[in-house]
Amino acid sequence: MPLVSVIIPTYNRSRLVKEAIESVLSQTYTNFEILVIDDGSIDDTGEEVKKIKDSRIRYFYKQNGGIASARNAGVDNSKGKYIALLDSDDLYTEKYLEIMTGRLEENTDFGLAYSMFINILPDGTRENGLKEDRFLSGTLIRNYFQKMPCILPSATVLRKEAINGFYFDENIKLGEDIDFFLRLSVKTKFLCVPETTVLRRFLKGNISEQYKTKISPSLILILERFFRHMNNNGIVPASLARKKIGREYRSLARTHAKAGNRKASIKLIKKAIKYYPFDNNYYKFLLRVLFMSRKKDKTPNWQMPEPLPPYIVALGKKIQYSVQDK
Repeated sequence: MPLVSVIIPTYNRSRLVKEAIESVLSQTYTNFEILVIDDGSIDDTGEEVKKIKDSRIRYFYKQNGGIASARNAGVDNSKGKYIALLDSDDLYTEKYLEIMTGRLEENTDFGLAYSMFINILPDGTRENGLKEDRFLSGTLIRNYFQKMPCILPSATVLRKEAINGFYFDENIKLGEDIDFFLRLSVKTKFLCVPETTVLRRFLKGNISEQYKTKISPSLILILERFFRHMNNNGIVPASLARKKIGREYRSLARTHAKAGNRKASIKLIKKAIKYYPFDNNYYKFLLRVLFMSRKKDKTPNWQMPEPLPPYIVALGKKIQYSVQDK
């Protein structure tokens, strides 16, 4: 029985997934299985994976449903005591599993361990992906409403018993990992492991690149849902949550204003004021946006996105979540 199940979701990335698999096979630690979850690829991903002759590799093909559904399928088919997540465009360094599993074996009261990561930009430049003030261990629920922890899915190893019956929300297409870790932070403590790292590759069109370029309300909707529906017994103080959500609305309003989206910016800064009416800068920004030209508004029909429902969708089912104190 493998101690670690490495789950690699992939979609139309035959060359990259081979490199990801090879980074696992090159580990100093060897008691693992690799579950490649092919999320409906229409390229030669399946053929390329099957060329790698190693009995520890298990290949699954499923209908396209997004990275959250692929990860969920992997967890459901895993056999290991630990679950290691690795996106198909990322890479492990050679001692990653040895160090991560060792730290979890030593610290049995932690349900998740996460490491540092290095960003590899499209031009080959490398940069540290984890700032020192985000390098945290312990109960991190409130941190998500302050300076959010930098936890990359590919840089995590989870104790399987800690996520029993716990899934990624398949309704969320950008930021599903933040939602998952936020909810999980209520259930278990997180351990930051500075001794190892993974390599995150920024490639044209991948999720990592989207985070840098896409105007998305996903983070706000995730925080709002937690605050409205899952913040049982005031786990996160209302004042802290409102201030954080207000700031995120203001940030998104600024992004839309720079893009010339007048209507969107006005609606978003008004939401920011509703959440946190104590910052005069919000009102000053609203006045500036109101003076933007209506005729030059690039999105005159923009509508506020619908809030997330008080449940998640996983494995084709609606799962009601009511977060309980630990």
